[in-house]
Order: sequence, then C-alpha cells, then structure tokens
Amino acid sequence: MDWITVERGAADSSNLFQHIIYTSKEMADKLKTKTKLIFGQKEIPITVKANPAILSSTGIHFENPAIFQMSQGTIEELLLHTSATYQMYYSDSTIHIGPVIGFLLGDQHFYYHHRRMKELTDAMGVYEQVGGLFVSFRYCSIDWNDKCIFGQFFNFISQKWEYGKLPIPSVVYRRGFNSRNNFVNQFKDEFNWTVFNDVRFDKWEIYNRIKDNEYLNPIIPETVVLNLTNLITFLHRYKKVILKPKNLSRGRGISIISEKPNGWIEIHDHQLYNDFIIHQTQLEEYLRKGIYQQNEYIIQPYINLAKIDGRPWDIRVVMQKNGSNQWLCNGIECRLAPIGRMITNISNGGRALYLNEALELAFGTKVDIDQIEKEILSISLEFCKIMDETGHHFAEFGLDLALDQQQHLWFIEANVRPAFKGFKELDKRIYQRICYEPILYSAQVAGFGREGQDENKIQHHSGPECTKLHNHTSEYGKTE
Repeated sequence: MDWITVERGAADSSNLFQHIIYTSKEMADKLKTKTKLIFGQKEIPITVKANPAILSSTGIHFENPAIFQMSQGTIEELLLHTSATYQMYYSDSTIHIGPVIGFLLGDQHFYYHHRRMKELTDAMGVYEQVGGLFVSFRYCSIDWNDKCIFGQFFNFISQKWEYGKLPIPSVVYRRGFNSRNNFVNQFKDEFNWTVFNDVRFDKWEIYNRIKDNEYLNPIIPETVVLNLTNLITFLHRYKKVILKPKNLSRGRGISIISEKPNGWIEIHDHQLYNDFIIHQTQLEEYLRKGIYQQNEYIIQPYINLAKIDGRPWDIRVVMQKNGSNQWLCNGIECRLAPIGRMITNISNGGRALYLNEALELAFGTKVDIDQIEKEILSISLEFCKIMDETGHHFAEFGLDLALDQQQHLWFIEANVRPAFKGFKELDKRIYQRICYEPILYSAQVAGFGREGQDENKIQHHSGPECTKLHNHTSEYGKTE
C-alpha cells in the first residue's frame, strides 16, 4: 500500500481521449502495466508515464506521499479532490485509489454545515492513518443519473467540511434513517457499495429477535404491543408499567403508568413532565386522544432500577467492529438521571459516570464489579452475534442495560445509531476511540486498511468470549 497526492497537470494534446497519469520514474516503472484506475464508483482507462520533473518518493508515509499528476479533465471525471492524501494499491492491471467513504445522514440534517459536523470532524482525528475522501450526504443529494453526490467532503488541509460534487462512495456508514430506508439495499448491486448499519430494527423487532435466546431470555423484560387489553393485563400483573414508542430514542414519548387502589391509574408523561390521575374507565379515551395512536408503542413492566441518592441509573455499552471483523466493547458508561426525573438519557440532563463509580455509589462494598463487567460484555457479545445472524451488515450498536436493586442485569434496548455525548464528557480518550473505530473499519472494508493500524494506534477491549481478553475494569472505571 502506497500513499499518494494528486496534482493538476497539463493535458497531453496528443492523447485527448486518453487519461494519462504522470509520476516519478520509479513509480511509473512499478505501474507501467496498469491500464485501469478505480476511485470510489468511478472507473477509467489510464496510461502511466514518467515525468522527470516529479521527484521520487517512496510513498510509504502519509507525510511523504508519491505525486500523481492528472489533467483537469481526468480529475473532474473522477470527481477527485486534490486536498486529500490517498492510499493506493494495485492488482493485475488496475490501480485502486481511495478510500472513498460516505456518511449517510438523515433528512433532519437539511441545514448541515461545518458547525454541526463536530462528531464527524472528531472522527477525522484518525485521518492520517487512512487518508482518502470522506463525504457526508443525504438521500436527496444523490444524482442517480450522473452517479454522483452533491454533499460535503472533509478537507484535511482546512480541517473543515466543504460542499462539492462528489463520487459515489464504495463504503457507506449509515448514520441516519428516513422513510426511504430501503434505497441503500435497492441500489447495492448497481453501485457495488457496502453499507453497514443498513437497517434499523425497532424495539418490537429487536425483542422478537432476541426473546428466544437461552442466554438473553432471563434478562429481557416481557414485552407486548400497546392496546387497551394488554395495558390492563400488564397493570394487573406488574402494577407499574412503561410505555415506549417503537421507533424513538433518547427517552422521547415515554410514559410510566401505575395501578392504584379502587381502579385509579397514575400517569407520568415524561414528554410533558406531567403527573396526573385518571380512573381505569377513562383509560381507553386517554389512549385514543393521546400520542399513542400517532406512534406505535410497546408495553414493558417498570423495572425498579438501582439508585444513587434516590436517582435511577442505567448502563450504555458501545459495541463496534474492528478491521478484523471482530466485535469489540469500546466504551461503557453509566447514566444517572437528573434530580426528580426517572429517565437517564444524557440528552435529557443525565450525568455520565464510570461503571465502577456507579456500582460503588449504588451498592457500596456489596458488589462484585469484575463479575458484573464480565456479564455486561457477555450479554453485549451475544446480542451482536444474534444481529449478525440476521444477514444484515451491522458494525455498531449502543446497548442499554440496567441493574435493579437486587443487582440483576436487564437488557433494555439497542440503538444502531448511538449517541456519544456522555463519553465525551466522561473520558476524551474513550470518546475518540468510539469515533475512530467506524473510520478504521470502513477503510478496511473498502480494501485500504493499513496493517497494524488498529492495534498500534488504538487500544481495544473485547469481551470474555474473544481470544483477546483484556479484563481491565480500570479502563472503564478509573476516576483519576
């Protein structure tokens, strides 16, 4: 694998219909038999020639890349951006330049610009390990006829996201979902792209995929679809239940409902932060007039979570695939609910804690921290294994687990697009590792992973079922 940069050179008037790459004599000798160049989804015929004016470079370092000169026409046809430093490899008669990696954003990012791309900019901290062209786009920014994207690309020189006409990427890291969720799969064959996190299962679909797993079944709360009969049945059985929308995250749309004596029902509407009481005879009307008909909901028994100073907390685990296609646990944080609230999400004012910190605050010395961490990692790896068996390409999950007051672990839910805000506040090094992993994975999938980059640059931790067991509780729990 070599590093290269591309410069604009004069067109060769004697070869108006031929794409010529000029490079140093040493590089030209190495590539003289190559007749085709691939960049993202673009493929063109080429001829490689030596230019004595181009100084020789080994191209083995990002800081000292080999130089390729191309005409403006060639650069425009490839939609190649000269601000980038690329990796290059060759096979048979073909030169591959890249990687070209896309971030598929949701429609809510209509006004996306550099100031709102902070998390993706942070992920570019690993750029010097992979190089290439990183593009961010939405469904509506694809020109299907011209096979290009009008989106943004990361300019490593300016360290900003800039607008431009861009090539279709070879690997897409999906970070947003909309009503056209299936288009990435519909065009997989036409564009020959690899899309990971290609689908998002809702809470009900995930429940049905994992409920029969022998290992996970004891830690999954019983779940049913919301209707009046199911709600009354669950209230009689559990006395206190939680209503969750199938498709929303960050605690949005949640209600907690409790059965009281003499047929009264107490409702805590998290969205409105409103508590009120109705009679059971009013329950049907409440469901009909509320938000529950607009969003499909599920019902689960309310779990009496472990508490710190009277405030509930839960556990967020980030699972990601590395360049060797292994699932790794790259971060564990605990999320403590704000005072007076029952929802723990950081976006709603929750506070991030290290795992051992939360366990000690909640249970004192009556807790086996190492054992709980091992259980968390085993649960997380088992879930990822089940998801891999669906046949879809996943590479990242945010799993929400929780302990009840008897230290029993529960599986709450899984997110294909987890938020990292708590990790950023808790430990910058863990946050960076979480940001970097999908970039390294994408480069590897695209064929441009650099040998040793994962283990040499970023320290990983895997679960107890993996061959690389690193049982360092302090990694997630240090407070110094």
